[in-house]
Amino acid sequence: MNKATFLHRAAAWLIDQAILSIIYSLAAVAIGAIIGAYADSGIPVPNLIVAPSVIVFSLAPTFGHFLYFGYLWSQRDRSIGMGMMNIRVVKPDGHSLSFLMAGLRGSLGYFLSGLIFGLGYLWFFVDKEQKTWHDKIFNTVVLKQ
Repeated sequence: MNKATFLHRAAAWLIDQAILSIIYSLAAVAIGAIIGAYADSGIPVPNLIVAPSVIVFSLAPTFGHFLYFGYLWSQRDRSIGMGMMNIRVVKPDGHSLSFLMAGLRGSLGYFLSGLIFGLGYLWFFVDKEQKTWHDKIFNTVVLKQ
């Protein structure tokens, strides 16, 4: 079982974050255009629409990460970035992650690993199994192809 290096994992993560950032930016531009067109119409926007919209828009990246990683990791064992780096994420027995576990690992797990100055990602260098916090929490390994 060949484990992925930190550099391969970091490069895959950066590629995935770039892809997600582009998607979120395009969505923000589209939403901004819709809001701008609506504002230009002269129709007042009720606060009952504005407040929930801000909350939903703030949570969108979390759901986006959940859907992106949940689908790709559960169906292909790799995200787009991981595919480019020839690495994959699986359970220790080699089986694929479920959609729920993959989505939680890519959203909640990444959040927790980055929460305290990225210590969860850097844990890779301390752990004798070369696991990050999100690997430990969700019982996963990242392997070379």
